[in-house]
Amino acid sequence: MNKWLHFFTIFSMVILLTGCWDRKELEEISYAVAVGIDIPEGVDLEKEQSFDITFEFSNPKLQINGAAGETDKKEVITITSPDFITAKNTANSFVTRQISLIHAKVIVVSEELARSKYFYRMIGTALKEREIRREINLIVTDGKAVDFIKKNKPEMEIRPHRYYQFVFDRSIETGLVPDSTLNRLFSITDGDADLFLAIYGSVNDDKDRNEFKEEDQYLSGKVPKEGGNPAQLMGSAVFKEGIMIGKLSGEETRSVMILDETMDMEDMYVSYTDPMNDNYKIVVRLKKKDKTDIKVTLRKGPPKIKVNVPLSAEILSVPSMINYATNEKNQDILRKAIASEVKRNFDSLVRRSQQEFKSDPFYWSLYVRPLFKTIQEYEKWDWTNKQFPEADIKINVDIEIFGYGKQLKETDMEMIND
Repeated sequence: MNKWLHFFTIFSMVILLTGCWDRKELEEISYAVAVGIDIPEGVDLEKEQSFDITFEFSNPKLQINGAAGETDKKEVITITSPDFITAKNTANSFVTRQISLIHAKVIVVSEELARSKYFYRMIGTALKEREIRREINLIVTDGKAVDFIKKNKPEMEIRPHRYYQFVFDRSIETGLVPDSTLNRLFSITDGDADLFLAIYGSVNDDKDRNEFKEEDQYLSGKVPKEGGNPAQLMGSAVFKEGIMIGKLSGEETRSVMILDETMDMEDMYVSYTDPMNDNYKIVVRLKKKDKTDIKVTLRKGPPKIKVNVPLSAEILSVPSMINYATNEKNQDILRKAIASEVKRNFDSLVRRSQQEFKSDPFYWSLYVRPLFKTIQEYEKWDWTNKQFPEADIKINVDIEIFGYGKQLKETDMEMIND
């Protein structure tokens, strides 16, 4: 009897382990690389839950070496639905392959939706869908999300998923856009203590092409460029409690990434006014020399925060031809001038955060929470609404110049002109 019992037990387990019943071949699946979410024209979300959901699919035939006759790099469809999960199912009534979001790289939302109270309710459904990964990036665009996706035509990448992967990696490395994953959005918003920054995108309309600023002081859509992909990523959309409340330029976004230890930034190239000849600008490569030191002191009244930012600078271009490489006095003048301008940018951003946003974009609540014994005590203290806007914040910038490019000696212009 035991012999037959063991046989049926093993036989039943073998049957249960055969899991090929739901297998799908790759050619049967249509992978969406981007999802766009808009509010339909004329729809009042107070009365009707309805959104325009856009899916961008990668053309599978372009993955085949030697495939000819294919000119479309992507396929874009838009469908009106209560949410993007049901939209995916509805779209399969006319999309021949089964739609999958497992390889989606980005969710694009219109600024109109991002500024509404329905944004976080809508994006929160991403937690329910197993195919949506928390590493997906979020872009807020100043126009319609569908327009951003349709007009986004990368010149150097055939495959859309590779374009999104490369552009996010490189933009975040330079600090011009923030780390904007869904995981970070949910963590910060549910923590109810800090501001979340999303990537700000736009399609360049060339209206302000002649309005010249410093290289990182633009917002997306205002960069003076001609040709190439009209889609731009620059700056940040600022969210408080799941609602967009403002924007930061590329320069301000870089400052946040330096002051926020949870963000990674490899290096950035910045131009500063030459302190010894203000007709010229010098080009500097800035890197974080060490971790930003943040100390919070609790006291009666608003807290006191001391921040020390250690940076290293490499001087790459000196059009004024002034000798900074071997003249120690000039070096000290240059170092102090760069430190002063960086500190001025930090102070301006902190002041704006306290007065306009009235909340913390630097994730400094991580340094405040350990100072309290209980969560209830911390929540009653109210870092976001009461303490941070009134906090006494002092920032010190410590800059070390570690190099002057490949050539130390500057050209003697007087000798050339002579």
